[in-house]
Amino acid sequence: MKDLGTVLKEFRQKYPQVSEGRLAHALEMIKNDEDVQNFWRDHQGELRENAFTISMMDLFEFVVQKKKAKNPETSLYPGYYPILTIEKGYPHVTYQASEVKQQALMQKKMLKMVSVPKDVRQADLKVITAEMGQHQGREAAVSATVRLFDALVSKYDNQDDDTFVPGLYLYGDFGVGKTYLMGALANALSASGVAVMMVHWTSMIEQLKSSFNRSNDQSIDQLLNQAKQAEVLILDDMGTDNLSAWARDSILSVILEYRMQNELTTCFTSNFDLSSLEEYLAQTKDGKESGKAARLMQRVQFLAQPVAVAGQNLRLQR
Repeated sequence: MKDLGTVLKEFRQKYPQVSEGRLAHALEMIKNDEDVQNFWRDHQGELRENAFTISMMDLFEFVVQKKKAKNPETSLYPGYYPILTIEKGYPHVTYQASEVKQQALMQKKMLKMVSVPKDVRQADLKVITAEMGQHQGREAAVSATVRLFDALVSKYDNQDDDTFVPGLYLYGDFGVGKTYLMGALANALSASGVAVMMVHWTSMIEQLKSSFNRSNDQSIDQLLNQAKQAEVLILDDMGTDNLSAWARDSILSVILEYRMQNELTTCFTSNFDLSSLEEYLAQTKDGKESGKAARLMQRVQFLAQPVAVAGQNLRLQR
C-alpha cells in the first residue's frame, strides 16, 4: 500500500470535486493528524489498495472524536477515546475506555453494597487519611484501616492465597464514622481490583425475611452465598436489630463459619464492644443461649481485630 501523502494526492486527482468545501477540510484534518500518519505508516503493508476510499469517514471520525474526547460534554462516548484498528485490510475506528473509566467500571464490577447510605458510597479513604488529625479519637481506626488496605492490595497483587489478612471490628458510639470509614475502605479496595461486599446487617436480614413470601425465590441462597464467598465482607451496624435465633444460627453463624474456615477477610461495625456483642448474640426471643454466643464470638475474634472509634458525632456536623 502507498504512503498516506500519495494516497491523498491520488484521491484528489480521482475526485476533483473534493478540493473545496467541507470534504476538503476533512481531508486536510486527516492529512495533518500525526496519529493517522503514524497508523498508516505502521500498517502500510496490511492495508488494501482502496483502504482510504472505503475508510475515509472512519479516519475523519477518529480525528474529530479524539479532540472531543478531552471534554466529556462534547464527547460522543464520555469516558471513552477513539483508537484505529484494522479489519480485513481497512482502517476502522473503535472506542476504548479511558483509565479513569476503566477504574470506574472495575469498581462497579468489584463492589456490591446492600442498603448502604449514599454518602458512604462516595467515601474516599485518601480524604479521610488526609483529615485524620482533625478528628481526635479516630486516628487508631484510620491507621488500622489504611494498614488493612495495604495488606489486602499486596495480597491480591501478589496472588498470595495462603496469607490470611484479618479484618477489623470497629466499635463506638453512634455517628463517629465507623460505617463511613468502612465505606471508604470498600471503595478503595474495589478500585484496586479487590472484590468487596458491604451490607447493612439489619437490612440484609429483613431482605432475606421478605424472600420467604415469594415462591421459588432463590435470593436467600444467592445473597447468603455472596456474603459467604466475597473476597472481603463488611457487616455494618451489628447489634441494632432484635436478634432472632434464625438470624443468628441460620445466617450469621453460617456466614462466619464459612469465612473462618476459608480465611476470608471480614470486617464489622457496631455500637457494641466485644463483651456487649456477646451479650447481644446470647439473647433471642427464645431466651439466653450463652454457648451459641460464645462460639460465634470465637469466629468474630478469629476474623477481625477490635479497634475503638471515638470522637464527636459526625452526622450532626454534616
